[in-house]
Amino acid sequence: MTKRRVTISVPSDVAETLEQQPNASAYVTETVRARRNFEQFRDLVAEAGVHLTEQGMAAARARRLAVEAEWTPERVAALRARVRDHMTGELSNGDQQAPAA
Repeated sequence: MTKRRVTISVPSDVAETLEQQPNASAYVTETVRARRNFEQFRDLVAEAGVHLTEQGMAAARARRLAVEAEWTPERVAALRARVRDHMTGELSNGDQQAPAA
């Protein structure tokens, strides 16, 4: 993969965050890729007839935080690890179905 230098201007709060990173380029790259992945996900679900709204996502986020507040940190970490492992498996298997948990 070739790399290109890009010069950008950012607000001071963003600049402060980047200055605190050991590798600002990696931080920006990871952030942009995550945003791109989310946009692709949003497009896919829209094609399936599901339209995500900011209000709906905020409500879902609030429900998730309420549930997590009742759980132990270990339970939250275990669930996140299961989800991450499942998604990683699906991404590495392409269109193949991952076994049900």
